[in-house]
Amino acid sequence: MKIRAGAAEDARILAMLNPHVHAIHAAHRPDVYRVDPPADELTDYFATLLVKDVTRVFIAEIDRPVGYAVAAIVRREENPFLRAESFILLNQLAVDPQAARRGVASQLIEAVRDAGRLEGCQRLLTDVLDFNEDAKAFYAAAGFADLKHVLEQPL
Repeated sequence: MKIRAGAAEDARILAMLNPHVHAIHAAHRPDVYRVDPPADELTDYFATLLVKDVTRVFIAEIDRPVGYAVAAIVRREENPFLRAESFILLNQLAVDPQAARRGVASQLIEAVRDAGRLEGCQRLLTDVLDFNEDAKAFYAAAGFADLKHVLEQPL
């Protein structure tokens, strides 16, 4: 397996690998997530992300692209409540179901960790929705711990 940095020309690859992960979210929360976003909109969205200075994208390949991670470097200034810090925020992680359980996600997470370390980040953050038991189990096994809980109430 090869993990490589994503480049501007990889937007189509990310758009191709995203739908099965997005479908999980849309199936559980169609009130929040669009069902079946058009491929051209996905490609345009990823093209915009890939050129941002703070974005770090990694693509896993096993003869072909089989997964990706999208993260962002966040630098926060000190304020009366919080200390200054920088962290890397994992926004998306997707692995082709045919490549599942082959270490793809773990290697992508390690690439994100390495990128954060290179940028002087103190920690790696991500979030996972409560209904996504598989993702919660993966992140726990990868060494992540609960940080906070976001609550919602319909109005």
